Amino acid sequence: MSLVYRFKANQPNLSHVLQDYVGELAPFARRVEKPHLKIPMMLLKSVEWGIYRWHKTPIRRFYGIKSNELIYMITNACNDRCPKCGIWERPEPKSQHLMIQHFINCLKRLHHNLYQVTLTGGEPLLFKQDVILIAEEAKKLSVPMVTVTNARLLDEAFLNRYKELGHILVISIDSVEREKWNEFRGRVSFDLVMPRIMLAKQILGSQLRIQSVLSKESAPEIPKVIEWCKQHGLQHNTQLYQDFGAYNWNRAVTEQEMVDDGIPCAARKNICIYPNGDVVKCFDHRRIPLAKEPLGNIARQDIIEILCTKRSTEVSKIMKSCNFPCKNMSCNKPQALLFNSRQ
Repeated sequence: MSLVYRFKANQPNLSHVLQDYVGELAPFARRVEKPHLKIPMMLLKSVEWGIYRWHKTPIRRFYGIKSNELIYMITNACNDRCPKCGIWERPEPKSQHLMIQHFINCLKRLHHNLYQVTLTGGEPLLFKQDVILIAEEAKKLSVPMVTVTNARLLDEAFLNRYKELGHILVISIDSVEREKWNEFRGRVSFDLVMPRIMLAKQILGSQLRIQSVLSKESAPEIPKVIEWCKQHGLQHNTQLYQDFGAYNWNRAVTEQEMVDDGIPCAARKNICIYPNGDVVKCFDHRRIPLAKEPLGNIARQDIIEILCTKRSTEVSKIMKSCNFPCKNMSCNKPQALLFNSRQ
């Protein structure tokens, strides 16, 4: 598709333009690893930003740049009962679960524009075979993939195949102490899961990551998790707690502190798919009045057609100035900006 579009200046206010520019350039700069390339790459990125900013097109954010993350909440169902999360309380009926081929078709259509595909839930490994099918397709299409799991269903066969495909596995751990682990998971599972995590470390090596959720309840445990990761040579990331309908945990960082951090929300670049195939730009985008309803459904519509609708582009435009606490979610940040050090 041509990158030359009808020219039209929008005449936005200066603060809006600066926020958009910083939101594009800051994450990009952090992904340039070689210092001597930072300035020339930033100049090129600035030129690209200018083209996409001022040449108006419904798909300017989806063509010509590898800046989108495709996030698939493969299921709401989960085999844990974590008090921090209410997602597991609302499992989708089997009749409403998306056929895997619809998602793979979506991935094929978007792969030129993706820097990453992420599978989350619920617990993705309840659909282990689907995870492998998506991982294999992502490998063929040269799209890096991340799967976030509680590790209960890990086994050697899955880990060996996942290792071959070269993707990243993120395991959620909020405590490494047996009593707290079982409390935080809502299941007596410490002795079952910890050996599986160690098996994952043995097989996956650097492809394994650990992520924790920081809340008032987990705050005393997170330093222990970080130290445990250091001892085992594992990269770790801490995500600030966001409520998903459980209302059982409490934020360690106030909502005002989260919105006053000066960081633009990057979620407008996300393409999120619910278990039934509904498409949204962010799993929390219903905060935006125009986005109360899904943008479409990939079981019934082509993903490009969905993303090119007027409402979709308007939602993306509004999200440039989003400043809700959910901007701190890991799903709103490139994986390269997470797990970037063994803390």
